[in-house]
Amino acid sequence: MFEFIRLERTMCYGTCPVYSVQVDKYGNINYFGEAFVYKNGEHQWKISKKKVEQLNDLIENFGFKSFIYGPGKEFITDQPSCIKTVKYPDDEIKEIDHYLGHILLDEDLILFEKRIERILGTKKYVNPRLYIYQIKDINSEPSIMFIVISSSEKEAIDLIEKEYDNQKGLEWQANKIGVATDDYYGPTIVMKNN
Repeated sequence: MFEFIRLERTMCYGTCPVYSVQVDKYGNINYFGEAFVYKNGEHQWKISKKKVEQLNDLIENFGFKSFIYGPGKEFITDQPSCIKTVKYPDDEIKEIDHYLGHILLDEDLILFEKRIERILGTKKYVNPRLYIYQIKDINSEPSIMFIVISSSEKEAIDLIEKEYDNQKGLEWQANKIGVATDDYYGPTIVMKNN
């Protein structure tokens, strides 16, 4: 069993997501979003014992402890890295710094990295599917209305309620009207009528 697994995605010269995420053997996750991610800053959550076992099986079956990363000499500049670090119970620490600009990318390593992220549940913090919501107050005349891009109806309403902090009598109705096709780095109010 691992003591912790850490995955870090580094900067490139574009809009590559920059973040780190670490999970311990109990399933406690610490995430820190730095740039070009949906959730910036520090966030914590917990995964199940079953998912911790899946992670342990994944690193064992991949052979992470003995894996030798040998990138070729030909590469493209300005690409990010994906750094994986595993600490084992014997205090051995193994790190692989996978530069994604190498011409001959190791597909197995890329799939391994994506599986770690899928088990940890980073998608909702890095790049969730985003929706367009029309939200209006059904009690006001004329109606107060917003167009919001968000990952959920609750998050969209929470964003609007911050604009109307401590106002009583507002009752929000949300309608999902589409899917956002551009990248947004956090819930965003794109239009309001007041």
